[in-house]
Amino acid sequence: MNREERLSARRWKISYTYRCICNPQCYWTKIPGRHAGGSGTFLNNGEEALGAEAAAAIVAVQHRHVDIAGIRMWQESAEERDARLALDRRQEADERRGVHWAMGGAN
Repeated sequence: MNREERLSARRWKISYTYRCICNPQCYWTKIPGRHAGGSGTFLNNGEEALGAEAAAAIVAVQHRHVDIAGIRMWQESAEERDARLALDRRQEADERRGVHWAMGGAN
């Protein structure tokens, strides 16, 4: 599978909550003492085949998250994929024009 096929495929995402180890603990979390995964983390190496718990364990280790719970795994919708591809294409066009996130104090 080439790069374009990988990008245009509907990708898998995983989300979970994990223990807040911030000191002091965050006041803005929806669940006291726990961070939420938000919009999810992409699974990049076929972890979806392992199942939600095993995939979450791999992602948690990569991000140094502890005490994970509330695991949810899903495949992005066609609309989410299209929005991700549009953003990727806009960013590539910006980089070709010399506009990118590493512009320093330009913003």
